[in-house]
Amino acid sequence: MYKFEKMTNENLNTLTKILLNAYPGIDTTPEAYSARMATVNERPDVTYYTVHDENDAVVGGYNMWDFDHMNFRGIPIKAGGIGSVCVDLARKKQGVAKALLTEWLNTLPAQGRNFSALYPFAPAFYHKMGFGFGTMGHQMRIKPADLPNADDGKTHIRQLTEADAGILADYYNKKVATTHGLINKAVTEFETRLKTHQVKFFAYEAGGQIHGYMAFLFKRGVDSNFLSNDILVNELFFDSPTAFGELMAFTKSQADQVRYIIINTQDEGLMNIMADPRNQTENTFLNSYQEVAKTGQGIMYRIVDFAGFVKDIADVRFGNLNLVLKLNLQDSFLPQNNKSWLMQFADGRISLAEGKAHDGSLTIDVAELSSLIMGCVTLTTLIKYGKASLVTDTYLYDLHNAFITPEKPICTTFF
Repeated sequence: MYKFEKMTNENLNTLTKILLNAYPGIDTTPEAYSARMATVNERPDVTYYTVHDENDAVVGGYNMWDFDHMNFRGIPIKAGGIGSVCVDLARKKQGVAKALLTEWLNTLPAQGRNFSALYPFAPAFYHKMGFGFGTMGHQMRIKPADLPNADDGKTHIRQLTEADAGILADYYNKKVATTHGLINKAVTEFETRLKTHQVKFFAYEAGGQIHGYMAFLFKRGVDSNFLSNDILVNELFFDSPTAFGELMAFTKSQADQVRYIIINTQDEGLMNIMADPRNQTENTFLNSYQEVAKTGQGIMYRIVDFAGFVKDIADVRFGNLNLVLKLNLQDSFLPQNNKSWLMQFADGRISLAEGKAHDGSLTIDVAELSSLIMGCVTLTTLIKYGKASLVTDTYLYDLHNAFITPEKPICTTFF
C-alpha cells in the first residue's frame, strides 16, 4: 500500500512540514529545519526516507542511521537506528507508522544489522512492536558546594577547540571499546559540536593525552534574570578517580557564576559520591524519602533477526554457563523470530543447536529479551512480574547471573 523512497530535494520541504507538525515542540522555522535535514542527509551514515501513498503523495517519513560499531558486552556489532518518524496529521491511524517501521526493520538484516535502537515518542507504541526498554536516564541538580573535592585541584583541565576534534574522537572511541552500549562517532561529529558556541568541552589532559572530558552548556536559571545561570552537563567520561576529581573541581569552581550543576546521566552510581544528592525541589515521599533526581525512559532496543544476532554475539561470554536452553520467543511483529529456538551455552558462549535435549525452557517476548540481553533488566525481575517464565528453576540463578552486566549500557548517540 505504501512506497518508500530516499528523500529528494523536491520533497524535502513537504517532509519538513510533516515532521514539524508531528513534533510541534521543535522551535525553529521550516526553512532552517529543511536546511538542517539536508545537511544531516549528506552524512554517510544517515539517510532520510519519505513514505508515499498510492497516489504518490508524501504521507510520512523517517531517517535511518547506520551504526557500524556498537559495543555489545565488549564486542563490536553492527546495529540500525531510526529517527524523525513522522506521519501527516491527516493520515494518522491509517497504518503509516506501522508500515514504515516494518519496512525499516526488514531492510536491516541484509545490511548485517541484526540489532536496532530508537528513541520513542510513545514507549507503548514501540513496545508493542518488540522494542524493550533501555537504561533509564537521571537528571540530578546539585549545588556546586556539594560536588566532591579534588586533592590536586584542576591543574590538568583545559577547554577543547575545533582543532582538538581528532584527539577527542580518538578518546571517545577508545571508551566505546570498553563501554557496553556506546556507539562509535566520527571526527566530523565532534568538529560540528566544537564549533558551536553554546556547547563547551573541557578535558583532563596529561602527557599529551585526554583521560576524561565533560560537555556542558549554560542554561538560564531564572528567566527574568540574565545573571542567574545553571550548568547543564550532558556528557561525562573519565578514566580514573583523579580525572573525575579534577573535572568536578573545575565544575565546582564555577560557583560564583551558577546556581546549580544539572547532570544528565545514565550512571545510577553518580549520586553516591555527592555530599548532598538532593535535587533542590524539597519534595518528599513515603514520609522521609527526599527527591534526588528526575528519571526518564529513553532509548529502546530490539533484536531484529534472532538467528543472525546469535551469530553476531558468538564471542560474548554469558558467565560460564554450560546448558541447552529452549527459548520460546514471542514476536508478533517479525514472524521469522516467532518460534522456539534451542540455545546452547558452552562455557558461556552461545550458539543455536538442533535436536538436543534441553535443560530448561524460557518463554519471553522479544521486547523483554532485548532488554535482558542488553543488561537493562534482570531475569528474576522479569519472572517476578510475569514478563517471562522458566519451566525449571534449577538454572534460574545461573541464567540470572549470566545475563547481568557489570554496568547497564550507556548511549550518548542521539538520533
